[in-house]
Amino acid sequence: MEVQRNIMKGFRISKRESVKENINRILLEQIDYILKHCKNEPEDMHISIHEIRKSIKRIRAILRLIREEIGYSSYYRENVFYRDIGRSISDLRTYNVLVLMLEDLKNNLDGSITTEALEPLIESVGMQREKLLFGILSDKRILYDLSVKFAEARSRIAELPIEKDSFEVFSGGIYRMYRQGKDLFLSVRKDPSMHQLHDLRKRMKYLWYQIEIIRPIYPGPLKAYASSLENIADKLGVYHDLAVLSKYLNEVDRGLKKGHKQTLMDACEFKKEALLPDIMRMTGAALSEEPGALLHRMNEYWKIYYRQS
Repeated sequence: MEVQRNIMKGFRISKRESVKENINRILLEQIDYILKHCKNEPEDMHISIHEIRKSIKRIRAILRLIREEIGYSSYYRENVFYRDIGRSISDLRTYNVLVLMLEDLKNNLDGSITTEALEPLIESVGMQREKLLFGILSDKRILYDLSVKFAEARSRIAELPIEKDSFEVFSGGIYRMYRQGKDLFLSVRKDPSMHQLHDLRKRMKYLWYQIEIIRPIYPGPLKAYASSLENIADKLGVYHDLAVLSKYLNEVDRGLKKGHKQTLMDACEFKKEALLPDIMRMTGAALSEEPGALLHRMNEYWKIYYRQS
């Protein structure tokens, strides 16, 4: 947890560095964090893959932030690189989610299902997770290849064409992510489908990371705003995980009696319905400004920040 706090503490700009130096430093810290986890012991691999995926998302948020500055070809090359690696290890995350959500449901049963009745399903999912992890670890070249790929990506950071030393480097990325989030939110209000809510979650998480990076330009208010975006992303994450579990329960044919399966699916739906009003209220508040107004406000914060001695 302490390492996690430290990696986020460094995930911010400083006026002591140029914009390019700030971006290079933040990207290098994230890649070094990934390389460290690539070398972890097998018993820590669940944690390592989880941390690697989070750092990949942070890096992709940065790439979206500076997309206009580095140009589409550089952005596309780097974004696809990290996207594909993230997808290659996403299945393990799915099984981690299923295990955690089932454990949570088991600890909050109302008596309609005994904990013993759930054990075969939890054990079955856990075995599938371990089988997938064993496949990753048994092919030692996978971890080696990941290390090589990230080391190569690390060497490309200095080549990113960041020339401006102003808020303009960030303005296009923040504008795009905020506008996409706002547009998605308006669509979700009409159709809160799993797919649209998942897309909204990704936008809110990217926007959270982007606000974290520029947080020092107005620390108090932007810390509160970033915390709000993080909270929204977390709630959307729980909503998505419940939907994943419900889908899995609908498809699974073993480890659970039919009546118990329906009870668990109903519990998932109940929890999702309880989450949705808070998600909609908080997201509406976080995206209440027009994109242009938000950008103007951030630009003014930037000017004041860099005028200070």
